[in-house]
Amino acid sequence: MKDIQFKQNGRFFYGWIVVVLGLILMTFAYVGFVSLTSVFVLPVTEDLGFERGDWMTYMVILSLACVICSPILGKMMGKGNLKIWAAIACLLGFLGYFGFSRANSLTTFYLFAILLGIGFAGTVPMPVSIMINKWFGGKIRGTATGIAFLGSGLGGMILSPILNMVITAKGWRTGYIVLGVVFLILMVLVLIFASDNPEAKGFKRMGEDTSEAAGDLANKKGKTLAEAMRTPEFYFALLSTVLVVLASSAILANSVAYFVGCGIAEGRAASLHGLLLGSLILGKPVMGFITDKLGIKASAVLSTVIFAATFASLFIMPTAPGSLVFLVIACYGLGGPTITVIPPLMINGLFGDKDYGTLVGVMNMATSIGGAFGGTVAAKVYDMTGSYSSFWVVACIAVLCAALCRFIAFKLVKKQAA
Repeated sequence: MKDIQFKQNGRFFYGWIVVVLGLILMTFAYVGFVSLTSVFVLPVTEDLGFERGDWMTYMVILSLACVICSPILGKMMGKGNLKIWAAIACLLGFLGYFGFSRANSLTTFYLFAILLGIGFAGTVPMPVSIMINKWFGGKIRGTATGIAFLGSGLGGMILSPILNMVITAKGWRTGYIVLGVVFLILMVLVLIFASDNPEAKGFKRMGEDTSEAAGDLANKKGKTLAEAMRTPEFYFALLSTVLVVLASSAILANSVAYFVGCGIAEGRAASLHGLLLGSLILGKPVMGFITDKLGIKASAVLSTVIFAATFASLFIMPTAPGSLVFLVIACYGLGGPTITVIPPLMINGLFGDKDYGTLVGVMNMATSIGGAFGGTVAAKVYDMTGSYSSFWVVACIAVLCAALCRFIAFKLVKKQAA
């Protein structure tokens, strides 16, 4: 902990303000884009008469738009003007959810999902990862990332019950308007506080390790995207991320409906969904600290194995839903960091700083590919079978394969360095 300082050159280190901004963005933007679909599933589909799988196809469209835009935005943000691009993305978030609030057809949801996908690509988690990488070195980057990214848990705990109350009292359309206004507020905060240039504010990156300190930021070490794409570890890393997010998006989009199907009352199910996300408040900083102490290889594999246990717990949950739901929550809290905290740290650990923004953009693309299908496929499985159980089994196996992919990726890098 001695590497963590709050002052530099006698002034409060602005990097911690960046961490707080990242925390706010993850609390409200990431949760707004990714984690709250479950709250709207039953109200929207029952009111408009849609099949769950058909309606949730909008998540596929949102994610594919994010896939297309992520590498482009990552490259542009890596070169500068991060603040402007992130602010525009927040504005698109507002426009997308306002459009949702007016929707009466699947087509309208699908069209506005494109705006949301572009907004997601430029709001979180990519710009947060880029800013933190610019402000913090390897000795404390994991802790700083863990603190910022715990916002996705905090936001779920805050927004899930609030939106559930708004939807119950005023309807799902009002719920989407509230969500849209949140993005307008985030746009203002980004314009005021976002910064990816420590030198411009009179600081230097804090907590650099030996390899980072050996070279300056103008001559960064590592691989470019083109160089990384010629290595097998690049594809193992991307595949692992696709698999964990594929599984994760199924939980986020279907947990409330699944809990209700297990016999839990709808209001309590929404609260448990919030608690599920809230468990990340503990899990993310813990996994970030483990990364700083044991290395990214250890935390990447450990968190992924624990995350696989979440799906095993979901599978057996119907046997005793009142108690086993808390096992699900515990496993998700400690395993969930494999979705957001681990990928950007893994990119730095595997490929360095040289082309970090572009590589994180590509990793964000992999995240979106996984997010495009998990929630929808799980809903389609439910539509066809009346149960989510078979999907949970497949998801558990997929996440264990992701843990193996990450282990192999770091083994390959170590072999090259030897």
